[in-house]
Amino acid sequence: MVEPAKNASPVADSATEDVPHTVFVQLQQNLNNYLSEPDLELVTRAYRFAARSHAGQLRASGEPYITHPLEVANILTLMKMDTASVAAAVLHDVVEDTDTVLEDIQTSFGEDVAQLVDSLTKISRIKFRSKQERLAENFRKMVVAMAKDLRVILIKLADRLHNMRTISVLPPAKRMRIAQETLDIYAPLATRLGIYGIKSELEDLCFRQVKKDIYSEIASKVAQKKTEREHYIDEVRGIIAEELQRYGFKASVYGRPKHFYSIYKKMVDRKLNFEDIHDLFAFRIIVASIKDCYEALGIIHAMWKPMPGRFKDYIAMPKANLYQSLHTTVIRPGGEPAEIQIRTVDMHERGEYGIAAHAFYKESVSKGGKEVKTDTKAFSWLRQIMQWQSELTDPEEFLEAVKVELFEEEIFVFTPQGDVIQLPLGGTAIDFAFSVHTDVGLHCAGAKVNGKMVSIKQEIKSGDIVEIITSPHQKPNNDWLTHVHTSKARNRIRAFLRSEKRRRSHSMGEDLLKAELGARQLNYENFLTASEKDHLVRLGKEGSFDDLLISIGYGKISTANLLNKRFKDTKDEVAVGHARGKAAKVTTQKGVLISGLDNILVSFGRCCSPLPGEDIVGFITRGRGVTVHRKSCSRVFDMDPQRRIAADWKGGSDNGDDHPCYLRVMSKDRRGILAEVTNVIATHGANVLEANIRTSEGLTAVHDFCLSLSSMEQLQAIISKLEMINSVVSVERRSSTSPRNRRRGRV
Repeated sequence: MVEPAKNASPVADSATEDVPHTVFVQLQQNLNNYLSEPDLELVTRAYRFAARSHAGQLRASGEPYITHPLEVANILTLMKMDTASVAAAVLHDVVEDTDTVLEDIQTSFGEDVAQLVDSLTKISRIKFRSKQERLAENFRKMVVAMAKDLRVILIKLADRLHNMRTISVLPPAKRMRIAQETLDIYAPLATRLGIYGIKSELEDLCFRQVKKDIYSEIASKVAQKKTEREHYIDEVRGIIAEELQRYGFKASVYGRPKHFYSIYKKMVDRKLNFEDIHDLFAFRIIVASIKDCYEALGIIHAMWKPMPGRFKDYIAMPKANLYQSLHTTVIRPGGEPAEIQIRTVDMHERGEYGIAAHAFYKESVSKGGKEVKTDTKAFSWLRQIMQWQSELTDPEEFLEAVKVELFEEEIFVFTPQGDVIQLPLGGTAIDFAFSVHTDVGLHCAGAKVNGKMVSIKQEIKSGDIVEIITSPHQKPNNDWLTHVHTSKARNRIRAFLRSEKRRRSHSMGEDLLKAELGARQLNYENFLTASEKDHLVRLGKEGSFDDLLISIGYGKISTANLLNKRFKDTKDEVAVGHARGKAAKVTTQKGVLISGLDNILVSFGRCCSPLPGEDIVGFITRGRGVTVHRKSCSRVFDMDPQRRIAADWKGGSDNGDDHPCYLRVMSKDRRGILAEVTNVIATHGANVLEANIRTSEGLTAVHDFCLSLSSMEQLQAIISKLEMINSVVSVERRSSTSPRNRRRGRV
């Protein structure tokens, strides 16, 4: 939500009621296309109520605040959303931003509208200690609300779309944060819900903020060829329509240039310049029936040669969001590629408006949203997310799992019985095994792909027939985590490894306590009566004696300190790990503040090399003090939450210390490019500790640097300047690239 100026209390405004807002006039016209008179009357009452409530409030742009909820409602009308959804959109900020209470909404507009407004208000009111935690827990709450009633997320998407359309009035830092969050969460959500119209617009709006210079460059180059582009689209569209008509097809043919963000993604993925990308256009053929889809495909392939590996049949095997269409890419005379989609009218509606276009969804919301179980049955990925939200207590781990699920493209593979399993692109036999059943995954010992034995780490492809071989003696190990692409497999493996760590730590803790008691001439079995165990548990501030042993094994509790307390030794100390929470943070020798730990050894994770200014977290290790990682580091999600500890930078974003940071610059191989890259690094005060420059296939230069940097701001400035260099394709922060570390299995 773009923040309103709350400098006026909501008062009745008779002029607002008598003279409808111009945006509301447009809303009425849109609603007239599909709603009845009583439904229109409810939305009109909602508008008058909201206009009075928001009277005197302004958006950051200076517009009356009421324009925002009305524009959100207008977006929903394009999806032909039901009356309650439109009314809730108009009212969605009145409880949060005015003196209105939820009971007023329920009394005036009924239970259904009130529940929608309540869900949207609860999402907006969540407050958290850190940006990452706020994003993670906000998304968790949104998923729970979405599973109860999918209309909540549709309204939220419309709300975010309008905020992105009007984001230019906000400060640059806030624009960047909101745009990145939208690109990370909301655009993929729109994709998963099948709302590709909103998804594409969100991506382009975010791209304009996050990569402003690259966006402007692409927009300028596209504009320069506008006439040529329009001529090309008209020519190809005309040829297709004429050929289909010759065979008696009644078809509509459309052509459009691809969105800027999709062009940028192709440039990055294929490591190409704009001039080297030729499939900048997509054509859509809409026919009457599924039979016509396949016949039209045959006609297109007879006209122009199809590109191998670029045909996808989403009619026979729909995407998880129920999207259906035939996709093919053909080569026209002269070598020009053309991407073509073929679908029916119903498929086209679903492709544009996703879940909102589905008949079962319309039936559900027409009954007050009370049959939402049909929604989750149709969207297996949503059921999976709901399961994760109950299983994964750590909000950041939950967010990581969901982001993987939202972003990945899909492949379709088969069991020997012919059942279809959907996996992300790059999925392995391990992913397949966990998709079949958790027990199959945990005991996966081998796999057959198309009848041939392969490693369980083998990447599988669409159309493969996969059979998993299990063994009761097989168990997952840490290496499996580097070969899985599904969140389900990753979460199940992590859970197993954690349980194994707890079991080992329990045994180790028992051995350590026995040794300490032995050193004091005490027998373990004789000394540890039931009452004595309870006494030690209270001293260790744990929930049970087993938990106490596990904490000792983890290194969180010192047996010497624990028994010193027990015997009231004068050298009594607070056990490591239990001065957490309210204890003051203590500065370590590395310029890091660790919660409650004094004189603790601190090291930095080589896997992520955190910089001052980044959110960090500590991890208590056995015998090596605390290792500090970025909160976004993938390794953090493999750590037991009980061994995490709060950490922060002394002195904020720049504490004066230098830290290693690994950077990879991909560019076209041309004379002088290395000099330009190193000049940018030197200009920003960074020192190059290590460099590895090489040329890969396709004459692409790979520049790997280890830099000495003092802050995250310094890194961001360097990346921004490097991306502006002509011929630089991408700039990516990486883990350690040292060959020595790779040989030792370290990253």
